[in-house]
Amino acid sequence: MVFTRKQYLAFKGDQDEKATMHQAFYAQFANDKIVNIIAGKFSPEELIQAYETNKHLSTINLKIWDDLARYIYPWIDQDLLKETDQIWGLNSGVCTCKAAAKILISRILSVPVV
Repeated sequence: MVFTRKQYLAFKGDQDEKATMHQAFYAQFANDKIVNIIAGKFSPEELIQAYETNKHLSTINLKIWDDLARYIYPWIDQDLLKETDQIWGLNSGVCTCKAAAKILISRILSVPVV
């Protein structure tokens, strides 16, 4: 299922439901190549520690996320951007990288992570 930007922005729910929607929206841009890029940047231990400290992964320096967001741009599915009506910027890139990191964390812990 594809979530559009309009659906994402209009979503109503409690804080946990909004966090789940945020993860789902940005995870749709985190294709295998992007997940592999994030896996190559951080060890499993680094990701788990960052998540356990702050579920938004904010203990990892924003400059690292910014640099990764710029780096992944060539692998972003441009057709998906058009289909979802998503405007791509540095913030979208950071959210996509963090979504990819949470995909990895979920795999490591074998539980859903948002």
